[in-house]
Amino acid sequence: MNYYLDITLLPDAEANLGFLWHKVYQQIHLLLVEHKVSEQDSAIAVSFPLYGDKPFPLGNKLRLLAESEQQLVDLKVEQWLSRLSDYVHIKAVKAVPSNIAEYAYFKRWRFKSPDKLRQQVDSRAQAIAAKNGFAVEEVKSRLLQSIDSFKQHSKLPFINLRSLSTDSMLSPAERRKFLLFIECQKTTKPSDNTPLLTCYGLSRRSEAQQVAVPWF
Repeated sequence: MNYYLDITLLPDAEANLGFLWHKVYQQIHLLLVEHKVSEQDSAIAVSFPLYGDKPFPLGNKLRLLAESEQQLVDLKVEQWLSRLSDYVHIKAVKAVPSNIAEYAYFKRWRFKSPDKLRQQVDSRAQAIAAKNGFAVEEVKSRLLQSIDSFKQHSKLPFINLRSLSTDSMLSPAERRKFLLFIECQKTTKPSDNTPLLTCYGLSRRSEAQQVAVPWF
């Protein structure tokens, strides 16, 4: 990723940061879907330069990154965020600094409710134990430990979004509001994988497809 564009969110008494993240990221998702390069792939990545900020875990800045300057110019971000012009400040496209020493994978974490998992733990333990010849109680103990680790991930920063899928096979319930949990993993090595991301601008989770963005 060689070029970037920063969007700063400007909350006020009527629109807090959580609300603005919802509105802005929903539009950015639509923008990335509109400019996707294949059925499931975006060539545009996102970064959260203030990830881990104390007052608000995602901070107030969203960064878009691309291989070329023209890719970012062609997005016409100002038009997509025109209805939020009082609440965002969009900077010009710039080149990524040459002295990058750290990179970051921003990935979606599909959080599952610990309560729901606990409700299913007995049947899951029995099925796994029967299939692999393990003791049911041993499997159940491991599953419960795993559920506790899921609970830790519920502390990840998230954005409230609404599914915009037009898939007629999805029920109205499946198009409901959901929380997009975002995980950040730092690394000192750039990614060698083809820079294709999800239409949320996030890296995929598999090692063969994950994409790190410059961290600065």
